[in-house]
Amino acid sequence: MPLNIKKSDFVKSASKPSQYPPTSHPEFFFAGKSNSGKSSMLNAICNRKKLAITSKTPGRTQLINFFLINDCISFVDIPGYGYANTSKKISAAWNDMILNYLASERNIVSMFMAVDIRRGIEELDKKMINLTSSYNININIIITKSDKVSKVKRIEAKREIENELTNFKNVKNIHIFSSKSKEGIKDILEIIEKFSL
Repeated sequence: MPLNIKKSDFVKSASKPSQYPPTSHPEFFFAGKSNSGKSSMLNAICNRKKLAITSKTPGRTQLINFFLINDCISFVDIPGYGYANTSKKISAAWNDMILNYLASERNIVSMFMAVDIRRGIEELDKKMINLTSSYNININIIITKSDKVSKVKRIEAKREIENELTNFKNVKNIHIFSSKSKEGIKDILEIIEKFSL
């Protein structure tokens, strides 16, 4: 049975562990390349339009954002990666920020990675999967923006991604999603419910 999200609140933004809000709740973090639809996905599953900041300009999420769901689950929106205009200094800061988050002593149980259906899995995505897998965190691939392509293309895209990720053992689920049509929301909420028990 999918999770019923009745309450979702922004807690705080942070760039380093000393700034993280304390919690013992199961934590799910949302990752993806810049402009992959990650923040829109978070808003859609929470049924909130502006819980997570979205922008047509890639690279807008510069801090780690923490949210409290139903007073018993933590969602975390991490900055998008791979934005072409990002300087080397900012890229290095991003790497440190994410490594510190993954290495922190929080109850991280699963990652949702947004992958634009028109891009497919790219090398940076695989690096993020490998990094997350090294911390033994379960990974769910969410193929976003499915409303942008035909049903046949959606099936083809999912099959291609499944083939690309055959050898990635920590990838547990691959689902097609659209924040506009609401396709896939139930799948994500069922995963959260399962890992929250």
